[in-house]
Amino acid sequence: MERREAGEKIIREMMGEETAERLLASAGSGTFGSAVAGYAIDQAFGEIWTRPGLDRKARSLVSMAVMIALRQPNEFAIHMNIALNNGLTLDEIEEALIQTLPYVGFPAVATALAAAGKVIQERGLDQNPDYRGHRGLL
Repeated sequence: MERREAGEKIIREMMGEETAERLLASAGSGTFGSAVAGYAIDQAFGEIWTRPGLDRKARSLVSMAVMIALRQPNEFAIHMNIALNNGLTLDEIEEALIQTLPYVGFPAVATALAAAGKVIQERGLDQNPDYRGHRGLL
């Protein structure tokens, strides 16, 4: 299977049909940024995510940790959704946030917590009756 086919397949499996179609349409549009989308499909997903050695859950944990360290809340949210689709639980994702804390600091983790809160709300995952709109530090 060539890189583009492998990338398309894994994107559909991990992101769902709607998100995959948006990314694939972007890559095929020939407009500004379309080449970047193509590289993401071919290289990040078609080559890296399909390698042996780590399962998808482990790759998701690594990807989220990198997004936390880089303070990239939008990318963190994308990878948190992928992680949930790959079978990680909210407890495991929270533990990843805690694990990064001594290495990247409270500000970076707080940024990711805010993004995580939005993902949790959008997916209707917080069933705790004690939740009153707070998420994380403040």
